Amino acid sequence: MKINIIGCGLSGITAAILLKEKGHDVEIFETRSHVGGNCYDEKVDGITVHKYGAHIFHTNDEDVWTFLNRYTSFNDYVHKVRANTSLGLISIPYNNKTKEQIGRDLSASEIQELIFRKYSERHWGIKWEDLPTSISGRVPTKRDNWDERYFTDKYQGIPSLGYSVMFKNMLDGIKVNVGVSKEEYKKVKCDKMIYTGKPDEFYNFCFGKLAYRSLRFEHKKVGKDDNFSWEKGSVINECNELSFNRTMDNGVYLKENLPHTILSRDYPEEHNETNDPIYPKDFGEGMKIYSEYKKLIQSEKDVIFLGRLASYKYLDMWMAIKQVMVKLNF
Repeated sequence: MKINIIGCGLSGITAAILLKEKGHDVEIFETRSHVGGNCYDEKVDGITVHKYGAHIFHTNDEDVWTFLNRYTSFNDYVHKVRANTSLGLISIPYNNKTKEQIGRDLSASEIQELIFRKYSERHWGIKWEDLPTSISGRVPTKRDNWDERYFTDKYQGIPSLGYSVMFKNMLDGIKVNVGVSKEEYKKVKCDKMIYTGKPDEFYNFCFGKLAYRSLRFEHKKVGKDDNFSWEKGSVINECNELSFNRTMDNGVYLKENLPHTILSRDYPEEHNETNDPIYPKDFGEGMKIYSEYKKLIQSEKDVIFLGRLASYKYLDMWMAIKQVMVKLNF
């Protein structure tokens, strides 16, 4: 069976592998100039830069972990995040170390105001009071320990040679078309299709446009003489009035200990025709519009919608892979 796969992110790549193993003829179509979607990384002055922000793989799912380890080994990187707040630079999620840094314990409402309000408002472009409880209610329970790891999953790390090398291994023997137009896949006949893009675009916006948030990224080379502190950690969340969400040190992911590093910053903005959709605004009006597209999606016999954009739902990396396994019956 000939199967076209639209999008070469984690979902599209996983689908291509699993379908090819079943004997199908698969072909991938990607509008970007590279594979891997938002997980793509590239070498810049000896540093492996996560072009679309920090991507740390973590999961408790044995099947997903085993699947990826067919194509890469993972290093022992442990993700730690600091928050730049009105009380200084502190460890998050909130733990005993945070309490020690502040000098006292904070209540849940104080944690909300200190760490979450300004960051979330900037990220979503909505006032805290107008955010759905699915987001505003994410203020985590305090950790009654000294564990500073951002993720506590059984398996975590970064592909030892980077994500792009992992994707190259995953796509071995699979036909991939990159840098093509959004209409290119329609020129190639197929029996079935895997679609990982935006549902509204697939249906020519017949029910209107779905809302997504985007990020604009800036990458800057910084030397040790530029007052940069390696001890600050790989990611600093800006819980303040600044215009960007995070500062990310790309040099720590693969322990590329050079006299310089590449810092990345992400600036939240609404998705439009000039940027990439990243976070589905799966609440309020967004879900009302998606409910109409979902009816069309569910009626499709030869098209399967997979991934964060197509599902209009935030999916972590492991979730995207697992979704493909479940929907394709692996």
